[in-house]
Amino acid sequence: MATLNGADNGMETDAPSWTESLWYVGGHGTYFLAMGMQSVVYPFLVTFVLKMSADWVGIAQMFTMLPMFGLVLFGGLTADRAELRMHLIRLQLLAATPMLTLATLVLSDRLTYAWLVACGTATGCVSAFVMPARDSLLSRVALRSPGGDIQQAVTVITGVQFGAQLIGILIGRQAPWFSDHWGVYIGRTAPTVGAGFILLGIVLALGAAAFCTSNVQPAPPSVRARDAKQRLPAWRRNLRDIQEGLLEVRHSPRMLPVVILMFFGGLFLMGVFSVHLQVLVRDVYGRNIQDYSAIMMAFMVGVTATTTVLTRLSKRIERQGRVMMMSFLGGAVVMGVVYLEPELWVLYLLLFFWGCTAGVSMSMSRAIVQEAARESHRARIMSVFQLGFLGGAPLGSLVMGLVTAALGPIQAALLPMIGIVVVWIGLFLFTDLWRLSREQAAG
Repeated sequence: MATLNGADNGMETDAPSWTESLWYVGGHGTYFLAMGMQSVVYPFLVTFVLKMSADWVGIAQMFTMLPMFGLVLFGGLTADRAELRMHLIRLQLLAATPMLTLATLVLSDRLTYAWLVACGTATGCVSAFVMPARDSLLSRVALRSPGGDIQQAVTVITGVQFGAQLIGILIGRQAPWFSDHWGVYIGRTAPTVGAGFILLGIVLALGAAAFCTSNVQPAPPSVRARDAKQRLPAWRRNLRDIQEGLLEVRHSPRMLPVVILMFFGGLFLMGVFSVHLQVLVRDVYGRNIQDYSAIMMAFMVGVTATTTVLTRLSKRIERQGRVMMMSFLGGAVVMGVVYLEPELWVLYLLLFFWGCTAGVSMSMSRAIVQEAARESHRARIMSVFQLGFLGGAPLGSLVMGLVTAALGPIQAALLPMIGIVVVWIGLFLFTDLWRLSREQAAG
């Protein structure tokens, strides 16, 4: 009988099998299929239907990401204390509620900017609890699978994640087709009708994710009740446990520079992706949601292609930090070329290249943190990792929205380009990330 970190929980499992992994992958894929559809429909509604200016687009995107900053640490704490399978099932079903509400508003032609922001904020709140739970469950499933290699599991699941998002984007960009062919059944063929049908598809995908997760083995809590004699108040226990996760990262020479890099990645790059590119496509190239979604697809294809290659090569990569830092520079290259106002087809190539480099950064960063994290603290540590990446995203969306509105999309490209280079130099000079290797993890 194989054991899952028996020293930590003493739980026995069945002999390693791929069955559980396939169910986990199914749940992961259908969840991010929904996220892919949402990544097209939400910007479509705020930018092309409500026709908001760049600064208001930035504010709307900020509110979808802001809950991650405020709640993700509590998400990690909750995941470490919960039975992960049922916890994740409930969260995925809960995530369907704001999407169902938004679908109802769109199909009844009652959509307003305030309602859109409210539903986006609610979705962000649920995501703050989903991400650390899903990452923590991944390590359990990976260790119960043949081979038990966490870095390879992270690489595979990253490829599945972006492959599913790519399919979701392909579906999401068909909103006009759904309007023309299905809108007749409700007597309306406005473009928003197709968006409403896509939102209903998101609800179905989240239900499918919950079903797949129900076939994963139960995952008992990592944190047991402690300090019973001290009778600490709940709020003090919560703060203490969150502080433990933060301190684990703070004192780790492997994890801290990774989290710092991912924070600035979110700050400089997520704002570009969530605000800048939409306005660039609309105002500079005079195109619509079809072209914006095509650009997103180019990015996703790049990520999927890279992670597919990394699935075979991940065990051979020893200098993880060096690979991660070099790929981080890809964003600066992309923004530098965008500043030159290239042809639209060049923009597609740039986003494909950016996706390739981003796939490397995301796979390496998650693998480094997953390998370095202790089982008893893993969900809390992964929540700190998510806080690092997504914590910079709301500020980045707000800043890029304001800068793009003030300077225009072309001049605004200079901000992330310069910022990435400055951060890269700082990490090279003041951290050990450039010298970080896989042998150090074993030692």
